[in-house]
Amino acid sequence: MKPLDFHPDAAEEVRAVAEHYLAIRAELGVDFRAELAAALRRIRENPLACAVESGEIRICPFHRFPYSVYYQDLGDRIWVAAVGHQHRRPGYWRRRRPN
Repeated sequence: MKPLDFHPDAAEEVRAVAEHYLAIRAELGVDFRAELAAALRRIRENPLACAVESGEIRICPFHRFPYSVYYQDLGDRIWVAAVGHQHRRPGYWRRRRPN
């Protein structure tokens, strides 16, 4: 499987959302991280299975939480542009570029 490469802002988004859910209830934070891990596993197993969102960016929605992983298959790795809420600030991540 290809390695994952998170944009620094995407990594911060994961931290902030997990912290938010932990503050509500510890189990929610754990469940959010598990849902993220499942989405990333699906992406790594079949990077082209998810729908194209914009240009080369694909979107993998979570099942339980209203979040999605926005990513691009770069050939040698999977670049994660964002982990964003499905109904807030659409397209805010579009200016992000892989390292």
